[in-house]
Amino acid sequence: MTMLPCLVILAGGQSTRMGTDKAIVALKGQRLVDILIDRFASKASPILLSARQDYGTGLDIIRDNPVYPDGPVGGIFSIAAGLQDRNPSVASFVTVPVDAPYAPIDLVERLSADGGCAVAQDEQRMHPTFAYWRCDTINRLRTNHVPGERAPSLQWLAKKSNAKTVAWKDSSLFANINRPQDLAAAEDHKNRHLREAPVYLFAKPP
Repeated sequence: MTMLPCLVILAGGQSTRMGTDKAIVALKGQRLVDILIDRFASKASPILLSARQDYGTGLDIIRDNPVYPDGPVGGIFSIAAGLQDRNPSVASFVTVPVDAPYAPIDLVERLSADGGCAVAQDEQRMHPTFAYWRCDTINRLRTNHVPGERAPSLQWLAKKSNAKTVAWKDSSLFANINRPQDLAAAEDHKNRHLREAPVYLFAKPP
C-alpha cells in the first residue's frame, strides 16, 4: 500500500490584517481550516497543524519553537524538528497556508512526486508556503543557522534546499485571504467558478 505524504497546514500567523484568526474565518459557512482538511483528506496522511491550537479539529499540532527564527522559516524549522522527535518515519512534509482555500487539488501529489524539496509557482512568481520539504534537508539547514541572525525568508530556504519549482498556470489557485475584502473576493470567486467551471477548482463529482 502506497504511503500518503504528510501535510501540514500553516496556521500560526498573527492574522493582523484580517483582525481575527484566519483559520476560523468562514467562507460559504465553512471555516478555512476545515476547507483545507476536507480538501486534502484523501491526498495526505497524517494532516497536522502548525498552530497554537487545534481549533477543535482533533489534529495534532506543532507549535513554533521560540529558539528558531521568527516567521515562516522558524515554522518550517519547528515542523521538521517536531516530526523528527514525534515520528522519525515521516521523512518529509507538504505545507499549505490556512488562508488558501483554492489550493490546487493535486498540490500534494505533484510537489512530492520526485522526492526532493519542491516549491509551487504560477506563471508570475514562486509560492514558497506551498511546498514539499525533506526533514533531513531542513534539519541540516536549521543546525547550520546561527541563532540570533536575522530571520531568513522562505525564498532563502528554497534556494538553500535546492528546491525545484513545480508550475501551475492558474494564479488564482494560490490566492490568500489576508483581509476582509479578500474574503469578499473569494466568495465571488467561488460563486463564479461554481457557475462556470467547477471541474477546474474542485474534484470531479463521482
